[in-house]
Amino acid sequence: MLFNFSVLEQLIGFSEDAFLHLSPAVAQLIASTPAEMQQLILAYQQKNKKAVEHIMHKLRGSYATLGAIDLPELSRPLEQVLHQQRQLPSAADFALYMDCLEQSCAALKLWMSQFEQTTDSSLPDVQLYIQYLEHSDMQAYSLFQQQRAGWIHYLGPDDFVLMEQDMMTLDFVAAAQRLKHKINHKEPG
Repeated sequence: MLFNFSVLEQLIGFSEDAFLHLSPAVAQLIASTPAEMQQLILAYQQKNKKAVEHIMHKLRGSYATLGAIDLPELSRPLEQVLHQQRQLPSAADFALYMDCLEQSCAALKLWMSQFEQTTDSSLPDVQLYIQYLEHSDMQAYSLFQQQRAGWIHYLGPDDFVLMEQDMMTLDFVAAAQRLKHKINHKEPG
């Protein structure tokens, strides 16, 4: 499991003030992770054990605070080997760690994207929303409620009522099919 998102939900509290306070830090972590990955790869290639340990420790702490599960579990024993035995992780362990870091960053970015359009009536990210529905993610229900104005605008009043009925009965399959049909039959322009 990459993340326990209930940790983030508790940190943010689903209040706008808490989100505005925390989101810049989370956005900064997401934005800086690719550069951190490059630094980590370079330090590993240069056999700079101290730099590898420092970067891994920093990333583990940042992601663990936000609810990451797999990354801290992978990182901790690698950091111990670096610190106690002064040895770099094996190439296979390092590759596994880097893959997990990349996936953790992507999962965090996807989770944060749900908040990007909640304060106005702009169009929701329909493709992303379909993914939530297809994975029976309960976030789909709260996102639908938060983005009502955008959904009314996108679907039109008649289709919105039908979509709302699907959401109220938690029929995510029907809702996803409705949106796919809308995408495929949307008039250009």
